[in-house]
Amino acid sequence: MASRGVGGFQRAADGRSAHRAKRAGRRAGRGSRGTTVAASALVAGLLLSGPVLSPASAATGDGFWYFDALNIAKAHDAGWTGEGVTIAVMDGPVNLEVPTLADADIDLRGPSGCFTDDGSERIPVQSTDLVGPADARHGTDVVSLISGSGDGYPGQTGVKGVAPDAKVLYYTIFGSAEDKSEQVKCLDEDGRESTDIVLAAAMDDAIDAGAAIISVSSLQTPGPELYAAQIRAVNAGVVVVGGMPNTGDVQFTAGWPGSANGSVGVQAADSSSTIATTDGLPNIDVATAVIAPGIGILTQGDDAWEDQVLKNGTSLATPIVASFLALTAQKYPDATGNQLVQNLIHTTGGETHEPRLDETKTNGYGFASVTGMLAGDPSQYADENPLVRDTPEAIPTRAEFTAGYEAGTSPTPTAALPDGPTVDQAAFPVGLLVAIVVGGLVIAGIVVLVVVMSVRRAKSRDAGRTVGRS
Repeated sequence: MASRGVGGFQRAADGRSAHRAKRAGRRAGRGSRGTTVAASALVAGLLLSGPVLSPASAATGDGFWYFDALNIAKAHDAGWTGEGVTIAVMDGPVNLEVPTLADADIDLRGPSGCFTDDGSERIPVQSTDLVGPADARHGTDVVSLISGSGDGYPGQTGVKGVAPDAKVLYYTIFGSAEDKSEQVKCLDEDGRESTDIVLAAAMDDAIDAGAAIISVSSLQTPGPELYAAQIRAVNAGVVVVGGMPNTGDVQFTAGWPGSANGSVGVQAADSSSTIATTDGLPNIDVATAVIAPGIGILTQGDDAWEDQVLKNGTSLATPIVASFLALTAQKYPDATGNQLVQNLIHTTGGETHEPRLDETKTNGYGFASVTGMLAGDPSQYADENPLVRDTPEAIPTRAEFTAGYEAGTSPTPTAALPDGPTVDQAAFPVGLLVAIVVGGLVIAGIVVLVVVMSVRRAKSRDAGRTVGRS
């Protein structure tokens, strides 16, 4: 595979390579529930989706509703903490010095393949920066929801992870803009966008290193290497979990790997199972597989690492679903990755049922339930990925999964996506646009749609800062 500055992964040399100290015991509800939320960070929202959290709503919640409502403490008390399961997390730089990650089993894999704009500096895998290319807030948010112990700075309860004893392989696949704009970009040494190649290399390394689950909370525009990595992962039985876009403007996206055929696409929801909205409309996407907690979630770090803020976004829901899968894999070690996915969509809402895909494209197969997933052995289901669709917009195609191909070759998906910069918002696949009959009325309609989308996004940017890059 061409690497454009992406070498073989190994334990990163730019920080502690692993945190292997096991916690002496699990204390459910550790610390005070009266979490101190920094006054300067009470208002948090989505740039591209969802309502802005008002100071009143932020003040009335502690950000742990996902932990309580989904009975995660009960699962931990029963011994299901993800121990023995490996999750690969691919995100921005991470800060392992926050208290909740101090003892986490996190293996930093590096070096990253991302460079600054002028190519003079490689983006580190680990960082304590809160601004600039090595901004570590997003990556820390994501991995804390998997590995967080709940320890916090003095007077705080830290972020609580759902699979705190899982092993995490951590990869940095993007940097941040200097102005905190949440822009997702990974440049090679020559200034070319390369996030797709960096992500593909990370996925390949994770598969070789024995990851059972791959969790990606950012959106990428795929290329040949990423097509190959997706097919390899699904065919190897590795579960790929990805976030849906934080926008409701369109129903088809170029946001990989969440929208890739065979991936578990995750949409963000609140405690009432209502998904995030844009301009009052739900964020719909045909690739959504499940919805999960992603609104009003406690995170660590804003203007200072001691700050705590409630945030929204599919970036937060994605690692929670990955953690549910890890707990289930620990309890049922003989279940295949395909059977874990079958179990996920058969138990949404907490009860076993035949999977029912929401025809409105809003909720996928429903609200992911770790209680339901742990209740029955996934081995009862067929060993095939139920999310590999045989539809015109599905990329890669079902036939390509069957045939397979080696990384580095040139696949020919039915709807090839355009080359271009990494995106942090929804975009139409080229194949879908080509399928539309070209004519005056259609072109006019597309122009109108683009204008409307631009206006909505501009309004949303004014409303508040996004949480998560998907």
